[in-house]
Amino acid sequence: MKWLRRAFWALLAWRLFAPPYQPRFRPPQEHPWRLEGRTVFIGDQEFLVREAGPVDAPPVVLIHGLGGSSLGEWYRIGPRLAERRRLILIDHRSHGLSPLASDPYDVEDVADEIAAILDRIGIGSTDVVGYSMGGTIAQALAARHPGRVRRLVLIATFAAFPQHRRRALTFGALVTRAWERLTGLGTPEVRTGYLLRAGAVEHKHSRWLWQETHRRHPDAGAQSTLATVRFSSIDWVGRLDVPTLVIVPTRDMLVPAQWQLELASLIPDSKTVEIEGAHHEVVWTHPEVILEELGSFLD
Repeated sequence: MKWLRRAFWALLAWRLFAPPYQPRFRPPQEHPWRLEGRTVFIGDQEFLVREAGPVDAPPVVLIHGLGGSSLGEWYRIGPRLAERRRLILIDHRSHGLSPLASDPYDVEDVADEIAAILDRIGIGSTDVVGYSMGGTIAQALAARHPGRVRRLVLIATFAAFPQHRRRALTFGALVTRAWERLTGLGTPEVRTGYLLRAGAVEHKHSRWLWQETHRRHPDAGAQSTLATVRFSSIDWVGRLDVPTLVIVPTRDMLVPAQWQLELASLIPDSKTVEIEGAHHEVVWTHPEVILEELGSFLD
């Protein structure tokens, strides 16, 4: 018991008096895509929106995943896609530079906010590309706002988590929130370290990645995870009357390939593309493949 008390007081002293942890970044460091944005009010909430590409080109909305941001996950795909399309990138609720939400919400709420943002910036029917959690938001957007989505691309995403995984992920989200509240460390450090060690992000972008990933609050992060875990489109995704492409990284460790293939099987006439050997970070590691598939499907 004595060592527990000592550990507690040491942790408390560290949290109260130690400076925030800040790693050293090997020079040179640079920002990968300096794309400026603007804010849009939906009710009293202010969301960050970035646009790129010709204004008169066909629009496409890129929706990022859990714990990411519109720049953080699309900077390798976006610049090339913007050569021929009008891109709309949105930091959705509790991510990037948009407002943090510590109260419970559902994926469907985020889909409604994105629809409202598109109304505010004058975008009607549009192609939509969703990655990971962004894929669940894209499904909900297509279902809740008929006619809004012209074509749908779902990358490394799912229709629903199996029930046994829901319980485990809910428990994990609550434990992660408690740990991050206690220590101030957690998901951002793990995410940054993994992407750099896996070679998904170049080391010259490590400072930017660290800053981008650390725009996070433990309670907001937990609510985003819980919203994703609760999501299920099994009962209605098959009724979507939208041409759909499902891109499946075959070695995905976060969303197993069989879950993604199950999603594809639920959508009549959907096209499925498997990227052999790719992991969940496919939007960083295989941008050329994704761009090729987007080009053939959207254009």
